[in-house]
Amino acid sequence: MKGKLSIKHRAVSGAVVAVVVVIIVIAAAAAIYFATSGQKPVTSTKDTIVVGTTDSVQTTIDPADAYDYFGINIIQNIGDGLVDYAPGTTNIVPALATTWTVSPDQKVWTFTLRQGVKFADGTPFNASVVKYSIDRQFAIDEPEGPFAGVGYDAIINSTTVLGPYQVQFKLNIPFSAFLALVAFTPMYPVNPKVAPMHSIVNYTGNVATENPNGLGPYMLAGWVRTAGKDIVMNLTANPNYWNASGGYPKTKNIVIRFYSDSTSLNLAMKSGQVDIAYRQLAASDITSYQNNPSFKVWTGPGQFIQYVVFNEKSPPFNNVLVRQALAAAINRTAITQGVFYGQAVPLFSMIPIGMSYHIDSFKSVYGDTNISYAVKLLQQAGYSASNPLKFTLTYPTGHYASTDGIAAQLQAAWQKTGLVQVTLQALPWSNYKQSTSADQLQVYIYGWYPDFIDPYDYTAPFLPADGIGFLHSHYVNQNMTNLIEQAAQTSNTAQLQQIYSQIQMLTAQDAPLVPLFQGTTIAVSTTHVTGIILDPTTIFRYYTITATT
Repeated sequence: MKGKLSIKHRAVSGAVVAVVVVIIVIAAAAAIYFATSGQKPVTSTKDTIVVGTTDSVQTTIDPADAYDYFGINIIQNIGDGLVDYAPGTTNIVPALATTWTVSPDQKVWTFTLRQGVKFADGTPFNASVVKYSIDRQFAIDEPEGPFAGVGYDAIINSTTVLGPYQVQFKLNIPFSAFLALVAFTPMYPVNPKVAPMHSIVNYTGNVATENPNGLGPYMLAGWVRTAGKDIVMNLTANPNYWNASGGYPKTKNIVIRFYSDSTSLNLAMKSGQVDIAYRQLAASDITSYQNNPSFKVWTGPGQFIQYVVFNEKSPPFNNVLVRQALAAAINRTAITQGVFYGQAVPLFSMIPIGMSYHIDSFKSVYGDTNISYAVKLLQQAGYSASNPLKFTLTYPTGHYASTDGIAAQLQAAWQKTGLVQVTLQALPWSNYKQSTSADQLQVYIYGWYPDFIDPYDYTAPFLPADGIGFLHSHYVNQNMTNLIEQAAQTSNTAQLQQIYSQIQMLTAQDAPLVPLFQGTTIAVSTTHVTGIILDPTTIFRYYTITATT
């Protein structure tokens, strides 16, 4: 028995050795072949990429309603505009329109449309669809949506169909950044078969009735949402996409998985459940990925800003002395270094650093972390150690990064005056907007990704004439309203410098909202992923991304 086993063992060992030799020979031959032929080994590309996020659609993916980063970003991947930004740049290029002209007075814009384009369901795209989409925005004019928020309803006068593939916009004012407005989602054409003229398209659990888009590189293939929080979203290549012949999208399917917080997203990234983590990993986790060769950290320019809002409808925040005192006491460096490990920079204006007409207006008025001035203002407002200012600071979870840390630093800075007591309150992002709209918040944190790259987009949406807009600060100042109207109608650089300087100084003096910091755009992926483009537009393009197995 023992002898037979030995013979068999030798036979097996011999076979193994033979197999190993064959493998080595084949591998060596392949290496020699690729080395001498100049060809690279064939790698397979994944059909499906999984993206993880802590974000969520705030309400809908209807361009008439969506005014949150993630909702807009989904529209930018399943819809399209007449014009678009060339990836990696701020250059505007043709998309659904092939050419355009503008009148000498900058008030009449005429677009020639791409022919033969269809929505994902086969509905033809033409000039009538464009007019329907803009007329629908006017009909709905959602007060807290982007159309009213940016001021399209004040800028555009009318839309006219000049021919099957030619449409014309007449403006009320010579708005210098109009082409950038055309590139933003409120002017994306919607499918008339899905989007009613007078009502917003809401989530239904049925992709045929909850998505009014359909001209983009992807189409919505599945969306599970429970109690206002997204669970999973599936995108698949749109067979009718006009630029499918150009090779887009690069990956057939995108699965977006939603996580409750940065900790669970980080675990998903480390365990290989997702290929990409985008919004929001903790700053400490990003630092660890930067030192891990198994992952890749993608960083883009920082046009993202974050700020504090005071609700003047909630006393004592109708007292400018209180707002000024809190603005003076803020320690921005404690936030950028202590919370974000240097991945953000202090910001002293609502217009970000590097953008035209930026000035450090809050530093000019208050200095940097001026506790003694804050104490003086609080005392003028009637507060003391025995009669402290008491209020609640509310911050959202699951949308921006490390808001708990930001809130804790604000609490510490304000309480350092000895005259303030702050209670912190966290709200899930899905409830945050609702509480803001209901004026249930006193002091709260928001952030801003640009609609378009222009200082107008960092002032007008925050400071509407009625004081409501999407922030509900209830700050009303006719002088501010006049300045913003002047900025919209002026193209002279010197005049714009003067106007925006006045806007920034008035914002600092009245302090209806206070800038905190300017961040960067960051994504983390496996090393198999390529094609992530993070540029100043902050558009996250799923359709440029690929991954190898």
